[in-house]
Amino acid sequence: MPATLGVRVLLVSSDIQTIDILCHSMEKMAMHVEVCPDIASATRKLCHSKFEAVAVDFKESAEALDLLKKLRHMTSHKSAVVLAILDDNDQMPSAFRGGASFVVVKPLSQAALLRTLRVSYPLMLHEKRRNLRCPLQIPIYISMGFRPESRVTSVNISEGGMALADAPALQVGERVALRMTLPGTQAVAKISAEVCWSDNAGRVGVEFVQVPSLVREQLISWLAHRLDESLREEIVPRS
Repeated sequence: MPATLGVRVLLVSSDIQTIDILCHSMEKMAMHVEVCPDIASATRKLCHSKFEAVAVDFKESAEALDLLKKLRHMTSHKSAVVLAILDDNDQMPSAFRGGASFVVVKPLSQAALLRTLRVSYPLMLHEKRRNLRCPLQIPIYISMGFRPESRVTSVNISEGGMALADAPALQVGERVALRMTLPGTQAVAKISAEVCWSDNAGRVGVEFVQVPSLVREQLISWLAHRLDESLREEIVPRS
């Protein structure tokens, strides 16, 4: 399974023992862990990559709190699950005020850490599913205003939008109507969308504006099934 389909965690720590126990516990749960040794490199990484969770060592508590503040102002990470790794219980109030979702206190116990990860994992999965762009190649019929309907091909799809190939010339901000049959369904879905990016190769990205409730439920169910299926393959590799 491509690594991008699993839950991704950014671990911010320079402590070898902390890194070892976090990575060992998280990899047991099919989480993909990337390690940054300091706040500066973590900030750069967050600006260019998407993570469902961030685990921050509070060894330097002021810097850690500053990272949490920046994180909550990033559109792509404002809903990420944050695990604060504390030196002692006295740091707990400031960590929660700063935006931590969960905390663990050193010395880290693997049993306690696994309990925390099991509780936080569904939230990470929800964040993953909400942003998951799942590869999907199906015909899409797109119309703009009074122009004739065009047939294009989808590239990927998420809860909030999709990428298209071989699309007609479209302007960012233009409203379009999409007609498609979602995988696993027989009903034709009609969705109103807005163009959010385009390039010179006929590829465009659209953000869904109006999605019928039944269509949204079907899409969420299909994405969740794809994610669950992929994660099961990770946890129990095929022989």
